[in-house]
Amino acid sequence: MPKYFVFVGFFLTLSCQFNLLLALSPKNKTCEKLLGELGDGQSKFIYCATTKSVPVNLCLGCEDLYRNLSEDYKSLLADANCSKRYLNSDRINIVATTQGILTSLWQKANCENCFKDQYWYQYDNKSIDLQSCLDHSRPDLICLECKPFYLALNDLYLKMESEVHGNVCFDLQDNMNRTRLNWSKTLNCCQREVKLTNFLIAVCVVVLLPILTFYITAIVVTKRREANHGLLNDQEPELDAPSTSRLITAAVLSTPVEDPAVVSAQIEKIANVLSRAEAHQSEDSDHEEPGLKQKVLNSVGPVSDYSSDEEPPKRPEVLFSPESDYSSDDEPIGKPKRA
Repeated sequence: MPKYFVFVGFFLTLSCQFNLLLALSPKNKTCEKLLGELGDGQSKFIYCATTKSVPVNLCLGCEDLYRNLSEDYKSLLADANCSKRYLNSDRINIVATTQGILTSLWQKANCENCFKDQYWYQYDNKSIDLQSCLDHSRPDLICLECKPFYLALNDLYLKMESEVHGNVCFDLQDNMNRTRLNWSKTLNCCQREVKLTNFLIAVCVVVLLPILTFYITAIVVTKRREANHGLLNDQEPELDAPSTSRLITAAVLSTPVEDPAVVSAQIEKIANVLSRAEAHQSEDSDHEEPGLKQKVLNSVGPVSDYSSDEEPPKRPEVLFSPESDYSSDDEPIGKPKRA
């Protein structure tokens, strides 16, 4: 009889466990149950990320919650009816949008690099050594005694940064930034010695370089201009030489101009002589006419056959009165003398 009760109890225990496994199986869960588990996982992850934001401990402190959240979302996607019901059912698509925001937060923090090649464990060991040194060193010797631990931690971080191309886990980035700030600002262990000689040399170069450049440029330009003047003129350049337009203007102004009254008198004189010569044309022979005109022209001279800049050619002067009424072959007519 006791054996019978033992067998029945064992059978009931197996049945309960089997029913429990069926209840926990995603395939036997309803869509509302899967959605509730996903929402619960999302809320827990958001609470963890918010409470571990300062100092940043998102990747290490909320790793388990993010893994569970991802599994719940995959279970919802695995059920065709649930995914059709809750995903892409409306324009906002709240379930997929919320999951995308949380996944983007995890990826933006580069959390997967924290667990790559055991970066966090290496960094954590060296960070513990540095903190232990800072806690047990004297304040006046803390920079000297803890400097090797600080340099070892900083070198490890730079090596990690170069291997992942700057995408270091944000937990490590925040921790290293706070360590550097504490080392340089709080402990004042990062003292840079400024050499006065280098500073003065830099100041002199900055001040004198523009002045030297200006004078060297002025000298070179002046030399080139002097060389160009020498090639064109074969002489020393005259800086105050007058321009061509001024020379032309001076030449025009210096040219002598005849008085218009003189020119008019000469023209009138020539006209009178020619008119009187024509009156005696009938009395003179044809071969004498050219001689008369030639004598008249010789007595008066050309009016204006030359330019204003040239002097007229000299001709022999012949005294000829404008009132003479004789030809070249006649004798002059005597005028009656006054009483």
